[in-house]
Amino acid sequence: MREGVGIMDFGGFTKLMVEGAGAAAWLDRLICGRLPRPGHVNLAYMLNERGGIVSEFTITRLAENRFYLISAASAEWHDLDWLEGHRPAGSAIRIENISAQLGSLVLAGPQARAVLAQVSDADLSNQAFPWLSVKDIEIGYARMLALRVNYVGELGWELHAPMEALSATYDRLWQAGEAHGIRDFGMYAMDSLRLEKCYRGWKQDMTHEYSPLTAGLERFVDLNRPDFIGKQALVEEARQGSREKLVPLVLDETGDADAPPCASVFQGDGRVGLVTSGGYGHALQRSLALAYIRSDLASPGTKVDIEILGERRRAVIGREPLYDPTDARLRM
Repeated sequence: MREGVGIMDFGGFTKLMVEGAGAAAWLDRLICGRLPRPGHVNLAYMLNERGGIVSEFTITRLAENRFYLISAASAEWHDLDWLEGHRPAGSAIRIENISAQLGSLVLAGPQARAVLAQVSDADLSNQAFPWLSVKDIEIGYARMLALRVNYVGELGWELHAPMEALSATYDRLWQAGEAHGIRDFGMYAMDSLRLEKCYRGWKQDMTHEYSPLTAGLERFVDLNRPDFIGKQALVEEARQGSREKLVPLVLDETGDADAPPCASVFQGDGRVGLVTSGGYGHALQRSLALAYIRSDLASPGTKVDIEILGERRRAVIGREPLYDPTDARLRM
């Protein structure tokens, strides 16, 4: 994935279509950031009144009042319940669950453009198809949504195709990719890749107990907006400062086990944090973890210990993202 190109049949998405008069204004109040402009994609967070993270969505704006929302597979009924529960009575806004209608293929890696260009006539250049944008493209006889976004931190696309066309689309991409050394990859590989980029996982690194400010997601928050659910709680947290911060940890030595969720983080004899996810970063060749750390200690270079299977292991707080810090590879 870091050197060539990989493909993944990623059925694990909740896919919702939200459209109708007033849909943009309604969604705008539900998220703490800004909606994308038509033809573009944003990552967005919905909060409760306490400022805690309720849901994470990739929001694609297909038209002024038409949005394609993607979230975790395990969030399907949770997210539908949240959206339906906040839809105004008598509203013209429609929420359609299309999770069973569309499949998803992830094509990513430095050779992803070369592979996709062999099976699609779409202009895939950075000028015509930049990072965080969307296009309707055709592969074979199938028309699909291609999102220039992924969870692995490389040049790549998510292809959201009709379920009946998924197998044929995969076969075409595989045939085109053979000359580029294409490989299948799965969830464990994706988890390793996203840890190197410090991408958060819903219900792992983000729950309703943590705000986006605590979770280090300030870039997805706009406190200058007139109003959104949870705004007052975030304003107060920004004024007082967060008690904890989510940070990446890099272990000094790999050892024979990675940090499990809920592993305690220590400095000296004091417990100062909690691991939310951990794993091995194959590109960095280091064992990595994400952890909530006491804010006064949450600075790059701070040394801590993680208790892994009863043994304290030395680690240092890194500067995120650990891999490709300028996101240059996403914009290739």
